[in-house]
Amino acid sequence: MNKINKLSKGNNIIFFNSKRCFYNFHGIYSKLEKCVMIKYPHKKQQPFESNILYYKYITSNTNTNNRNGNNKSRNKKIYLCSLLSIGLVGYIYFNWYEKKKKVTGFLKEMKEISDELFDNLDNIVLFVLDKNKLNEEKKKIEHIKNEIQKLNIKNLNYLYTYNEHTKDYSCFLYKGRRRRNITEDELINEPIKDIVQPFFIPVSENYEQINQGNNTDQYPIYVTHDTFQKEIIEDSKNNKILVVLFEDTCFLCFLYKPFINTLHKLFKENNIKLKIKKYNIEKNDYAPNMIVSRGTPTFLLYHNGKGNKLAEYKPNDIINKIDEIIESPKNMKEQMLEKVELIHERMHLFGYLTMWMTESKIIENMLIKRHIKDLSPKKSDDENIYNDILTSLIEEDTHRNDLIEESLDYSKEKIKEAEKGCFVAAMMMANELIDEEKKKV
Repeated sequence: MNKINKLSKGNNIIFFNSKRCFYNFHGIYSKLEKCVMIKYPHKKQQPFESNILYYKYITSNTNTNNRNGNNKSRNKKIYLCSLLSIGLVGYIYFNWYEKKKKVTGFLKEMKEISDELFDNLDNIVLFVLDKNKLNEEKKKIEHIKNEIQKLNIKNLNYLYTYNEHTKDYSCFLYKGRRRRNITEDELINEPIKDIVQPFFIPVSENYEQINQGNNTDQYPIYVTHDTFQKEIIEDSKNNKILVVLFEDTCFLCFLYKPFINTLHKLFKENNIKLKIKKYNIEKNDYAPNMIVSRGTPTFLLYHNGKGNKLAEYKPNDIINKIDEIIESPKNMKEQMLEKVELIHERMHLFGYLTMWMTESKIIENMLIKRHIKDLSPKKSDDENIYNDILTSLIEEDTHRNDLIEESLDYSKEKIKEAEKGCFVAAMMMANELIDEEKKKV
């Protein structure tokens, strides 16, 4: 029995899948038969059929082992092929990544521009890149950047963006509301120092000049870039300050101007501990420690030397926000809301004024053409005339300081004058047409 165990133990013995070969092991079955008879002597001796059972077992096991051997061989091949494929793909990707890293590595120290970054950053150097030409542009960008860094300009922000349609390399400089493009010709003909350094010198209005004759009890102070630290940061350590950012070319700023002046006067008269000051971002760069804002009008609240940008910009929303800040008495809020309604009337009157002045100008142009036939005036339609008059009226208003009620009275007087001017021009045209008809008769 021990010999049988030794022969059948483990998978080292491989049997042929053939009955003829299997009968060579008949001696094993003879010994096995004797063992069975000794173990069960009380049983009637019957023909021993273990050879059939063992044959089935051994042959089936042999087939299984052969199949397992084939499967293992096939699995090894698949495994090796998979390893080779993964290795090849990894090698290709590694080479591609290394090449890309060499080309785009210089961009790591910069950020790709976004609306959020642009709205909150100042002193920007923006590189406009073509993805298909990065290898060519790399040296130029690194050269420009190194030359700019030698100038020791503080707080510069290097950004980049992609533009697939760009034909030539370009670089834009931003400071405040100003922008400058560095062209290829400039890079070739001028030193970078002469281009960049003058641009990043801060622009500031003259504080004394713009506030000359300004009654600070009635109108807000105009703050400049050079006086921002003193007028806003230092002053806000003892007072709450509402800074109004505006532009001369902003239509909403134009409408709000007398309303803001009126609020300032109300606060003074009612001893409200909130100062209103103005800052023209079109004529002054953003000052250090100043919140950057690209849109106007924008309201900044400074207190204890720190500022926050208010999300509100509509008149009613601003009044509600101011009411939260100062905790004003009820009658104070009612007065402010009454002034808000006057903004709508100001816009209404201003529209009338622009319309009458446009009509008058159109008739005047017609009269000029009739009398000076050799004159070839510039071609201009009614819309262009309207826009020109609108721009001139806004520009004229920027040089005036008044309260909301005074602004309405001024607009009403101007409308009367415009109506008269239009009526006179129309009468002159009518008389000329009547005279021409009489001559024909």
